Amino acid sequence: MNQMAINYGKVLFLLDIDREMIAETAKIWNSSKPLQEVLESPVVQRSKKHSLIEKIFPETLHSFLKVVCDNHEEKMLPDIFRAYQRWYDDSRKIKTGILYYVDKPDSEQLAQIENKLCSQLKCNKVKLALKSRPELIGGFVIRIGDLEIDRSLQGSVNCLTEKLTRR
Repeated sequence: MNQMAINYGKVLFLLDIDREMIAETAKIWNSSKPLQEVLESPVVQRSKKHSLIEKIFPETLHSFLKVVCDNHEEKMLPDIFRAYQRWYDDSRKIKTGILYYVDKPDSEQLAQIENKLCSQLKCNKVKLALKSRPELIGGFVIRIGDLEIDRSLQGSVNCLTEKLTRR
């Protein structure tokens, strides 16, 4: 993600548009390759792009999307939406990360993990995406930004191996 996408994401956040409208816009954009191709095309006239934006996207985002198209930055829209989400989460002290697992935690275990992380990270909420990683052998690894918590058997073996080879 480049600085331009981060800047657009911040502008989108500062416009204080309903989050659901932005999610709907992102969904429309991501679900239609032909729409992306038309709006990204340098041969399609600006007026045609504006007309298409007005017909397809929520009204509250028309001006923003027109500016993005006028500046030929349409390809950055997925990154812009991700940057917006980061600004939104940061403003509400929400941390997002990934929990890699061997055995998928049930909803109660996941809630306990998220609550513990909230108190550790001093945030209001933690949202973890779940991804299976059988190579961990057992346990789990959590990544949130620069933080990594490795409670896996593979991580323990690697740590022990490193300690033994230092001597």
